[in-house]
Amino acid sequence: MRRVYALLVIVAFIASMLPARSIGACFSPSDLYSVEVLLNKPGIEYNLSPGVPGEIDVEGRTFLLKVWNGSYGLHVRVEIPTVRQLGAHWVYSGTLVLTSDALEKLRESGWLINGSELIRGNATFRITNQGWECKSDSDCATGGCSGEVCAPKVVVGRIATPCVYAPWYQCFQLTSCGCVNGTCSWKPNPEFEKCLRNYGVDPSRVIRAGPTGIVGKAPDPDELREAVEELLKATGINCTSVEIQSRSEEGPAYRTSEVNASKVVEKALEELVSRGVIRGLTKEDIVEIAKAAEWGNAGWNSHIGWYETKNGTYSWIPYDESKDPLLIRTVGCGYWDTGNGDSAVSPDEPGINGTQQGTPERTGSSSTPASGSIKTVCGPGLIVLLSLGVIGRRRK
Repeated sequence: MRRVYALLVIVAFIASMLPARSIGACFSPSDLYSVEVLLNKPGIEYNLSPGVPGEIDVEGRTFLLKVWNGSYGLHVRVEIPTVRQLGAHWVYSGTLVLTSDALEKLRESGWLINGSELIRGNATFRITNQGWECKSDSDCATGGCSGEVCAPKVVVGRIATPCVYAPWYQCFQLTSCGCVNGTCSWKPNPEFEKCLRNYGVDPSRVIRAGPTGIVGKAPDPDELREAVEELLKATGINCTSVEIQSRSEEGPAYRTSEVNASKVVEKALEELVSRGVIRGLTKEDIVEIAKAAEWGNAGWNSHIGWYETKNGTYSWIPYDESKDPLLIRTVGCGYWDTGNGDSAVSPDEPGINGTQQGTPERTGSSSTPASGSIKTVCGPGLIVLLSLGVIGRRRK
């Protein structure tokens, strides 16, 4: 009877979390080379009637400037313009673990590592899909009765496992629990994997390497092929063949490693303040926003705004670094809006291509985009379900 009751509680909980309609945040490929700021700090006002330039020049280079107002304040977005590029392309989707040892091997071979971008000569690789559980090793912790579980720190304390010490658990002494490709996992290394195999344990059942997508491109197919083979060798992937495709596609006119996002955002905000479009944004605010700006800080999860930090203070930070952010899975439908969830902003709507949207004047508010209209929950549901599981074990 207790099992039936527990099952009913879990089913009821899941049903309560299901959305009445499908709502999601939008993702645009241009988010990867854009910075978006939501001016939601109390006291900031804006007036779009003076007009907003569609482009700004910074250090001899042109960047797109897009401004529109949403339910929580004014959005200011700068983008690297796109150009159609001819060349060779390579796409990988699967499990790939970029350990510190692998990155060091690449650096020794002359590679440049810039966040999610890997560069070898004229060949550029970008990691396009990573896990979202963690950003650093400090977000992960060990748990379970014997310390055999590696999971997000906010969840691991609620995970219950049988109190059995398997002989192969001693292999954990050869590694550590940390963040691997955005997923909390036991970090792979040859000694650790060999130890697991000696005990008849498949390393893939222990190492939680999150799914990864990589896009590589270069003007010359042969140069790209050499770079791909070097990358795969460093990461331990054994591929029988490497397929290089020749095609044209739109991409950023400048490499993100070549242009300073902070300077571009700072110039854009200063221009809007000087034109009278924005009022109440201080020089200190602009400096703090510029410090937080990196290419890729755009869209629902990663835009910069005035949010509560994990230590309880407020600051200009990316939304996914704020206290208890409601991170949601994105879909490829253009830009996102902080409205009431009735519709997502599409590229065909006003306010997307540098034009103004909505009322000509509005006062910013301190509201955050984590509104009740967004039904997708990534973390709390898992925590509660794990808690129910622990309660069920204790009642048996």
